[in-house]
Amino acid sequence: MQLISDNFNEVHDFILAWKRNEYKIGFVPTMGNLHRGHLSLIEQIKKSNVDKIIVSIFVNPRQFGPSEDYNNYPRTLIADSKKLADLDVDLLFCPNEQLMYPKQNLGEVKIDNNTLMADLCGINRVGHFNGVLLVVNKLFNLLQPDIVIFGQKDYQQYLIIKSMIENLFMPIELILSPIVRESDGLAMSSRNQYLNKNEREKAPLLYESLANISDAILKYPNKIQSILKKEVSILEKSGFNIEYLEIRHSDDLTPVENFHYSEKKYILLLAAKIGATRLIDNLIL
Repeated sequence: MQLISDNFNEVHDFILAWKRNEYKIGFVPTMGNLHRGHLSLIEQIKKSNVDKIIVSIFVNPRQFGPSEDYNNYPRTLIADSKKLADLDVDLLFCPNEQLMYPKQNLGEVKIDNNTLMADLCGINRVGHFNGVLLVVNKLFNLLQPDIVIFGQKDYQQYLIIKSMIENLFMPIELILSPIVRESDGLAMSSRNQYLNKNEREKAPLLYESLANISDAILKYPNKIQSILKKEVSILEKSGFNIEYLEIRHSDDLTPVENFHYSEKKYILLLAAKIGATRLIDNLIL
């Protein structure tokens, strides 16, 4: 790895040199505590003919609610740095909060998308996506990437960032990377380590439920709501608190009124708590 830095001026010098040489820059934003899902993003962006790869690690306080896990979120910079070096990442940018959010005498600009933000995860995590867009916009401006990659597990976040890139005419190519799963189907997440043994044993039921719904909808496309209600009931009996289990159009997350599998693309989205841990998953149909 050429550089590990929390100093923007130092990072900026590297980026200017790369731009002068017309290098194509790939960027993978993370909050650290890297697992195989994160590392797969780096492997995939390497296939996009980039010349340089930047990874950022920043636990963004603006996307955590007051009762969420910001203070307890795992911070594993030394271990993360080694993993990134093994993958030949060129630059690790690990800014602190003071750099990303300096005092603003004139107030802070907010970025919004009321249509996409107010639904699904936005209902129970008010302000979360505002915090995501703000920090992602700052990182894009600081690092000037040509290609960025986000994981499918946070599909709503992906669409919101896609909307920002398009609305603000950002010259950035956006890639969506498939969900990486454990051998039992559980979507990889830094928060999986919060699960106790009993919760971890039950957690794969979420993906199993999505797969069951997918199979059932193909057989009975006119019974979507009853299929969803049945799976919600099964999960609740297993100890999950379901925030949402929905089928939506995959291009804009609008509700599905009539299912025509051959005509449009759809996505199943799920958010649930087991114990104190909130998990999300989805399945593109």
